[in-house]
Amino acid sequence: MSRRLPAFGVIAIGVIVLVVLFTNSLFSVGPAFEELTDSFRPIMTEEAIAAAEADVAGLGAVSEEFNTMLAPALAAQLQMSPEDLNAFMGTNFPAVAAGVEALPAIVPQFTDVVGLLSEQQSNFESADAIPTSSLPASSVPWIILLIGVGAIVVGILMLGNTKQAWLIAVGFGVLVVVFNLALSFLPKSSAADDLNEALKPVYTEELVANSAEALGVVSAMGSQMQSGMLPALAEQLGLGEAEMAGFLGQFPATAAALEGLGDSLGRFQTMITAFDSQLDNYETIKDTSLYPIALIVLVAGLVIIVLGVWSFMAGRKDDDLVVERPQA
Repeated sequence: MSRRLPAFGVIAIGVIVLVVLFTNSLFSVGPAFEELTDSFRPIMTEEAIAAAEADVAGLGAVSEEFNTMLAPALAAQLQMSPEDLNAFMGTNFPAVAAGVEALPAIVPQFTDVVGLLSEQQSNFESADAIPTSSLPASSVPWIILLIGVGAIVVGILMLGNTKQAWLIAVGFGVLVVVFNLALSFLPKSSAADDLNEALKPVYTEELVANSAEALGVVSAMGSQMQSGMLPALAEQLGLGEAEMAGFLGQFPATAAALEGLGDSLGRFQTMITAFDSQLDNYETIKDTSLYPIALIVLVAGLVIIVLGVWSFMAGRKDDDLVVERPQA
């Protein structure tokens, strides 16, 4: 019986691994995780995050400059009080007025999102390499399935009293442990879980909807400012194109933002699209913790090694008893 106990133990390990695989819905989580990382990869590079930080800083500078410098200058040029200028802007350029009013709330919103992406960039890089940078995340459930089924097969071989079955068990356990350690499955899964926890409070339908609405406000503001407000003001003030450019040059933040508006809006749109398109996939994976699964797989390999050695020792003990048994 002592030789059969390790075999039953190896089979039990295989069953546990399979239970973990299916109770965590890894055949759904794996592809969802892969699609999400594929979509987020372009916005999670150091270059993309640096550009997004510059875009948000530019919006903040525009908000500050418009209210403290550009609006008073326009009021002076048009010989209006600040109150009259606000009424004039609201009547003639409502998108600009709405954008200027909304920027103090929009800028912190985008700042928080971009800051979160920056903070989690290293975690994303680690998570994106599960199981390796060249193997897709959808392969992980199949690997775990092979480990579970493999353990059951090894346990059955051990039950058959095959003399070398213990060696197969030890080899299989070593393979599982080496796989886990060589692929850095534990630190990568820990990074993925940290990323998941950081996203949970913010990655919601409300965030996506608010961000899309904010982007629309900024886009409408910039478009009306370029195509409507500035040409109309130039005409009203009797300024030529060069003179208007000189006037606007007094406000570098606004001028720079208008010049790079198309690129900035494109980058913001790419970010919002990534969040929007992957919301369903994030809902699929957000309640799954990968680190405990990686730990269970590692422990499974170690226990299989121990059970293989136990089987070998039990086999030797049984052989010694046969030798010592007196002949009839």
